[in-house]
Amino acid sequence: MWQMNHPGSDVDLFVAVLAPTKSILRGEFNDQSQVEYSGPLDRQYHELGRIVEQLLRNNWNYLSGVMSPIVVKDWSRLAELRHLAELNYSKRAYHSIKGLAVHNYEKYIVSERDDSVKRCNTIARTIVMGARLLREGVIEYKPISGASPKDIPKFIDELDMALKESRLPENPEHENELREFLYDVRVSELEANRDR
Repeated sequence: MWQMNHPGSDVDLFVAVLAPTKSILRGEFNDQSQVEYSGPLDRQYHELGRIVEQLLRNNWNYLSGVMSPIVVKDWSRLAELRHLAELNYSKRAYHSIKGLAVHNYEKYIVSERDDSVKRCNTIARTIVMGARLLREGVIEYKPISGASPKDIPKFIDELDMALKESRLPENPEHENELREFLYDVRVSELEANRDR
């Protein structure tokens, strides 16, 4: 996805799951996300209701997972979900992106735990993607190279500037459409499995 792979790269899968609507209505389903680590393969499982909720918050981890250009297993309604996610881009994304960037900057760079070029590139690409989202309303997966520890604060300043220049709405403007999408998926699943 990032075109930044190297021999030690791991694979992170964002897996969307649909809980049985009957289980949800009966109060039997816990919508907490699950993470499985298996060697170089990490899977993050997220139920569709949680995904919708986090997309409306413009949570960066969910935006980047849903909008990823790499799709391991397609879903007939993925294009619709992506379109609705795009319609709901807002300035709310800033807080998630900046929080992630500052957290990783402090955890790895400031502490000198890992101030490698690879780590700096990883932090920088998220910030650059976020700035482009805020300025242009576009998520683009583009590699970054050559970032250094001293560059990260400049990238963060650029993200702050992108927020000031952003023409995105303060909050999602098509929340109802995204919630109707979820409702339709749930009702369709319930009807398809009525006799089970």
